[in-house]
Amino acid sequence: MEASYQKTGYLDTDFKLFFIKDQGKKAFDFHYHDFHKILIFLQGNVSYAVEGRQYDLQPGDIVLVRAGEIHRPIVHEETAYERVILYLSPGFFEQYQKNGYDLFHCFRLGASRCSSLIRLLSFDSSETNRIFGELSLCARDDAFAAELFRRAKITEFLILLNRTLLQTPLGFREAVTANPAVIHILKYINDHLTQENLSVDTIAQAAFLNRSYLMHLFKAETGYSIGSYITEKRLFLARGFIASGLSVTDACYRSGFKNYTAFYYAYRRKYNAAPSDKPAAAPASEFD
Repeated sequence: MEASYQKTGYLDTDFKLFFIKDQGKKAFDFHYHDFHKILIFLQGNVSYAVEGRQYDLQPGDIVLVRAGEIHRPIVHEETAYERVILYLSPGFFEQYQKNGYDLFHCFRLGASRCSSLIRLLSFDSSETNRIFGELSLCARDDAFAAELFRRAKITEFLILLNRTLLQTPLGFREAVTANPAVIHILKYINDHLTQENLSVDTIAQAAFLNRSYLMHLFKAETGYSIGSYITEKRLFLARGFIASGLSVTDACYRSGFKNYTAFYYAYRRKYNAAPSDKPAAAPASEFD
């Protein structure tokens, strides 16, 4: 039976900060979040897959995952997997953007370079190395004004990261594996997601591939069918439209669904709630 993408994690505030250390070879499924994520890799033998691209991680690497991007870590052996994880809501960045501070620049720069991985050559001696340690410590801090202290350190980290990337834009690294055909297919789907006529046939035509081969290739490379991927992306988009105040019916059709009934039942299956219900925070079952 084919699995479906899972929306995991929770975010009932503007941000969350975690220090996590897993011992042993743990398996993670592909999933996505309603918020943006930054993973700071500290230790382990781990690769990270994001939207068709896979990266082999080294200590000090920074992985950027935008809201809605399907991803997972791949733990290769029975060694400790240690990392710091930041969950950041769109609102976290918006409050700074209003004052002219574009802390989301690093995410946009990564998208423009088709990369989710930052590797800074000066990691061992940089200010970024210092802030990594401080983030690890304050993630476990419960002293006076701990939440405010975490916010201050996260903001400092984002400022330093963006300053570094503005000075050294080559900090983004290419994936070690990425099938060009699959990347083209993923881009085409996301560029045409809201169009009702998006189908396996139209994608096959755009990719110059046989329909059967296209379906086989996509499933082999991502683990999921084209149909399930499109549905997940449209549900995520619709959920965002609804949260922004759009009516459920308008959200359904604007996100690319042809049929309201199909949308309604797909939404209920995914979120265990009707589209008209107030979105609830989803509990985190595991951290990646």
